[in-house]
Amino acid sequence: MKKDLYIFRHGETDYNLEHRWQGCGLDAVLNENGEEQARKLAEKVLSLGMTVLYCSPLVRAVQTANKIACRSATELPIIILQDLREGDFGEVEGMTFDEVRARFGDTFVENVCWPSFDNWDIHFPGGESKREIFGRVLHCLNRIVCKKDSVIGVVCHAGVLSALKCGLELKKTPNENCSVLHLQYDLETKKFVQIFD
Repeated sequence: MKKDLYIFRHGETDYNLEHRWQGCGLDAVLNENGEEQARKLAEKVLSLGMTVLYCSPLVRAVQTANKIACRSATELPIIILQDLREGDFGEVEGMTFDEVRARFGDTFVENVCWPSFDNWDIHFPGGESKREIFGRVLHCLNRIVCKKDSVIGVVCHAGVLSALKCGLELKKTPNENCSVLHLQYDLETKKFVQIFD
């Protein structure tokens, strides 16, 4: 038996618009464009047949989840899980991308964002590594797929998505606001596989 997981990134915030690092320490709300993105995402995913929506506790994710849940034919239950929160980016939270690159260099920043397994533990001072983010999120997803639901929605963050893509060795694609990553979990092999719709 296989289960479908649709993993959504939240809608845009002003921090996204300003190209700032926004981890779990910055609990920003969706801006007007982010609200519209979430509405469009809700329309787009209507036909997926999700029966539950799991969500990060951060406001931007909860707002996005609410848009999806309210638009479904039967209002989806939203279950908040701490382990779906964005990564902790330590000292760089709130800094612009340019400020972070000037301070740490392009190579270091690239290794934090898209690490290979030999630099999986690199992190900003005071922050989490991709290994740490991946570990808690994978543990969380493994608990989710053990539930009865066969089509599952998850609302989270770019750092979570890139940790999953690195850890599951998926194609490294941009994690735009309200983008969708479709994974299928095989209960027999206990493996996640990316589905390209």
